[in-house]
Amino acid sequence: MLPTKRIEYIDAMRGFTMILVVYSHLAFFSFGDDAMGYNDIFMRFRMPVFFFISGWVFFKAQRIWDWTTVKQILKKKFMVQIIPFAVFFLLYMYVFDILSVDSLGNGKNGYWFTFSLFEYFVVYVVLVFLFQKNAMSDSGELKVLFFVIILSAASFYYSKYYGRYATELGALKGVLGLFSFTKLRYFIYFWFGTFVRKHFGRFVELTDNQYFMALVIVVFVSMIVSPAIYSVDYGVELVAYLLTALGGITLIFTFFRKHEVLFSKERALGNGLQFIGRRTLDIYLLHYFFLPYNLSGIGDILHIYSNKFINAIIMFALSLLLIVFCLFISEVLRLSPFLAHYLFGAKRIEVEMSEDSTRKMKKM
Repeated sequence: MLPTKRIEYIDAMRGFTMILVVYSHLAFFSFGDDAMGYNDIFMRFRMPVFFFISGWVFFKAQRIWDWTTVKQILKKKFMVQIIPFAVFFLLYMYVFDILSVDSLGNGKNGYWFTFSLFEYFVVYVVLVFLFQKNAMSDSGELKVLFFVIILSAASFYYSKYYGRYATELGALKGVLGLFSFTKLRYFIYFWFGTFVRKHFGRFVELTDNQYFMALVIVVFVSMIVSPAIYSVDYGVELVAYLLTALGGITLIFTFFRKHEVLFSKERALGNGLQFIGRRTLDIYLLHYFFLPYNLSGIGDILHIYSNKFINAIIMFALSLLLIVFCLFISEVLRLSPFLAHYLFGAKRIEVEMSEDSTRKMKKM
């Protein structure tokens, strides 16, 4: 049985992944180069790891899948994912004067993650409710996996070639964009997170096997150092992305699990990463407002030296600086329990505890 309280190395891993998200956005939005500072490697497993963690945390073995449970889950996830998404999405459009229908498309001005994660919860809940009501039973698991593979593969294909269908699909393309259909390609990694949580003991045994991990490392490195394989054809490209993402997930998860002492609250590194991990939603929603969008000139200078390692150090430093600033803004906004709940999805009990503390302070 897994513990129900927060697991420190999971929070630390989430924090590490959040750093890679900000890192990637600096590379693209600030420096105008997706490949800067090894980001071309990070981006192949960054979002799969993030969605894997979301699925891993979401799975509960003891959950009873009845209609009441489904309604409770969807209501909770709507409050945590969609309300903050809508507020910050509209605020971003207003601040940057982006009043365009295109903003409602696949990327949603960068705010697609929270929207798509809610979709993942909806799809997963519906699939499990229909085919696998007992989460600890193997009955229906293959049916769930079948639909997961179909959705993810269809989304992957569409995301690679959807530009071709502009005239063929007509208004349907706009509808698919509205629901960020291209982002469903990551859904398989969310499911993989629930699968690993369900079979955690077996997964630990497997990843503790030196030969298996050697195979994972060899395959992962082979995919990374062979970029040409991603442009062979659709089928090979899909398999290459899948192997790279699953390899990255397995390596990162196993590293954090085996070194959980290093990432505990008693260590400065662990304490810092955990705090970032507990505030990933805050950072994600806020950082778009403070990204520097005029660093292309600096990027050109850095490219002269063609040293990815130095570029990576600079970008990690900038990412941490931006994250610290976002955390400061987050803490200020969280002084209001109302804002904490509706902007960042803070639980009601946290809001009530904060209000109780405020009342006690007034009485003193």
